[in-house]
Amino acid sequence: MDGVINRRDLTFKSLAGLLGGAVGWLPVEIATHGHSLTEAPSAAAFYLNFGALALLSGLIGGLINAAQAQVLELTPLVKRRFMQGFIICALLSLPSTYYSNVAFAAILNAGGWRIGQAGSIAYLIFGRLVGWSLMGVMLGAGVGIATFSAPNIFKGAAGGLAGGFLGGVLFDAISALSGGGLASRLFGLSAIGLMIGLFIGLVQELTKVAWLTVEAGRLRGREYRLEKALAIVGRAEECDVGLFGDPAVAARHATIERKGADFTIKDLTREPGTLVNGQRIESAPLHPGDLITIGGYQVRFNMRSAAPARSAAPSLPAAYPEAAAGAGPCLIDADGRRLELRRDAPTTIGRSLDNDLVLPYQSISRHHARIAQVGGAFRLHDLGSQNGCFVDGKRVSEAPLRDGDMIKLGDAQFKFRA
Repeated sequence: MDGVINRRDLTFKSLAGLLGGAVGWLPVEIATHGHSLTEAPSAAAFYLNFGALALLSGLIGGLINAAQAQVLELTPLVKRRFMQGFIICALLSLPSTYYSNVAFAAILNAGGWRIGQAGSIAYLIFGRLVGWSLMGVMLGAGVGIATFSAPNIFKGAAGGLAGGFLGGVLFDAISALSGGGLASRLFGLSAIGLMIGLFIGLVQELTKVAWLTVEAGRLRGREYRLEKALAIVGRAEECDVGLFGDPAVAARHATIERKGADFTIKDLTREPGTLVNGQRIESAPLHPGDLITIGGYQVRFNMRSAAPARSAAPSLPAAYPEAAAGAGPCLIDADGRRLELRRDAPTTIGRSLDNDLVLPYQSISRHHARIAQVGGAFRLHDLGSQNGCFVDGKRVSEAPLRDGDMIKLGDAQFKFRA
């Protein structure tokens, strides 16, 4: 479960909801201060209450939506997401508040609450639960709408329902423990925001199908859920997978298309290009554990219910059974994956993108080695690498290769097949 749940995302959304509830408490407190449930509200108080709850909803929804960027910087992307979430959630709060008030009033009336007459506390708590649950559904749906992803609308609504329900329970429980008053309302509304943010994030995490995890680069540790039919990867602010701060990443570098349970990555550049498991691609299917290299970023593709990728070393190019070794000269890694070697020219190996075989290991030099066919036989040449080249356990600067030889380049180990 720890490998699936993104705790960073949950923390950001929870704290964003908490902050939205705490800040949104002020206009709600101003609108409701001194008002009792047994008093008839004036027209001004009625509309002021609508406006206050719109601000509360907008702040909670806007901050939760902005928190999806998982950064503390006030970037243009964060500002845009906040405004989208704020406007959508504030507008959705108007019908939510109306119907919540209708349901709340009906429940209170059934519980004996009248003008000048208090009724059943149980009915009051139930009415509060219904009201906050409706608000949570609208808030969660608004956050989903702001992401422009249809599945997120239902996920957000489900998370908002759970958060609103628990927040409603906490509201009166806290009031009872503290004796009511300003502090309990502040705590209660903050708790509601926190619960909505937590449950929206939790539902999204538990229902995600595929996602990318940044393993190297400026945004290491960042995770991006792949929820749209077409996700854009690049340096531009509007990209769904934003790989910022690296000039080697194009504004719109690649796309990841989803068709059912299948995902395909397509390069949108000629240079510097996109690599999957060390091989430059124009278009390629993605499999769980694949390592995507874009500029200085290395991003792991993950899918739910898939076997976790090996952590000892990055995945290498597309897997083929070792039994197929007769198809041509190649290197076979520890997982049985083939790296094809050229017959007509030397095959250069290293970490730099201009090599024929790009190995995204820190222990591999930028230009580590070369394997070339000389007189019908293959030879390995060390290109001055820092961590060396080894053949059958012996460090070499140049050596002939025979079928079955074990080659070690840095920390990466391979079997040579002629």
